[in-house]
Parts: sequence; structure tokens; C-alpha cells
Amino acid sequence: MTSKKNKARAAKEPTRKPKKKTSVLITERVEYIDYKDTDLLQRFLSDRSKIRGRRVNGNDEQQQREIAQAIKNAREMALLPYTKRVASAGRGPRGDRGDRGDRGDRGERGERGERSDRDTAPAGENTTTDSAVAVAVEGGEA
Repeated sequence: MTSKKNKARAAKEPTRKPKKKTSVLITERVEYIDYKDTDLLQRFLSDRSKIRGRRVNGNDEQQQREIAQAIKNAREMALLPYTKRVASAGRGPRGDRGDRGDRGDRGERGERGERSDRDTAPAGENTTTDSAVAVAVEGGEA
């Protein structure tokens, strides 16, 4: 519930409508939206190549439909990208992941956690170890 003062204040102040943004198509007097005009179509795309909304661009409904169709045609003809990769400034909420810190004993796994050939081979098969491979490469037999 609102107080009487707030109701009176709300009645006195007229609601301000935000000024509607004018479309680039109107300011540049574009009559036909061509899918080959990539410079014009690029203005209606975000930095990640998403089609911007009608309210952001200032287009009316029909203009926005024509823009969207032209962008989709240009993408199909490989004139415009479907997406762009944007390099992020930071490494995310977890920070740098270079050093994982103390992880405790890794068991039979190596320093980086890889499995050796012994761990992945089925039982009963002949497997070679790293030292046997090194000897075989040098010319000796395993």
C-alpha cells in the first residue's frame, strides 16, 4: 500500500516516455536491404555476431525482419560469420589454473596424472614399459 503523499506525488508528475531511437535505415535513407551490403548489416550485429534486438537498433518490426533475413542470407553465403570468438581478459572466477597446489599422493600415476601402459592394458597381454621402449630404440632388445 502506498501512502497518500506518494499517490499525490505520482499523480502530479507526468510519466516520461523514453525517446525512441531512430533507425540507421531511416537516417541513411536505405530503401532496400541487400544481403551483400556487409558494412550495413554489420551495424546490426553485436561483437559476438548476434543479431541485435529491435529496440536496441531502433528499427520497426518490418525493418527488423528484413535485416534478420538479410543477415541470415549473408551468413549462408559466408559473407558474415555465424559467431566470433572473443578473447576474455581474465581467467574466469577461479583465476589462473597453472599450479594446482598440493594434491597429495597420486598413487601409480605420474606427476601430471597420466596412466601408464600397465594400468590401461587388459590382463594377460604383453605390454612394454618405458625403459624397454628406450632400450629397443637404442638398438637393444627388450
